Amino acid sequence: MEPEQVDALRTAVSRLSRRLRNEGSGTSPLSATGIAVLGRLRREGPMTLQALAAAEHVRPPTMTRIIDRLADLGMVSKKPNPNDRRSTIVHLHQAGDDYVADTVRQRSVWLANRIATLSPEEEEALLRAIPALQHLGNL
Repeated sequence: MEPEQVDALRTAVSRLSRRLRNEGSGTSPLSATGIAVLGRLRREGPMTLQALAAAEHVRPPTMTRIIDRLADLGMVSKKPNPNDRRSTIVHLHQAGDDYVADTVRQRSVWLANRIATLSPEEEEALLRAIPALQHLGNL
């Protein structure tokens, strides 16, 4: 792929990612990282603060502030780690799960509406690109 094509792909993926992140979070009391933390807990189950910080590429004090905010909103709880008293395990509550599910639904509706504006050829090209985009995201 030529450098100009790489730049065009990066720009398109970045713009789409930003639009998706912003959709459903316009009036959100949460930051993008807060929403990402809820999503990770939903997918992976309870995690330590340290593991969450590493997974989301933030410092532990930043993750502590995020988790405290989520706990204040009733979306998560913090419990002592039975295997290590120095650490805390974060658990997703139903309110957090519902929030993530609603956000995902809103983003999917937004994307489906945009896809509906594509030509059949553009939609087919998008469908063909899914495996390659998934592979790139997992590298």
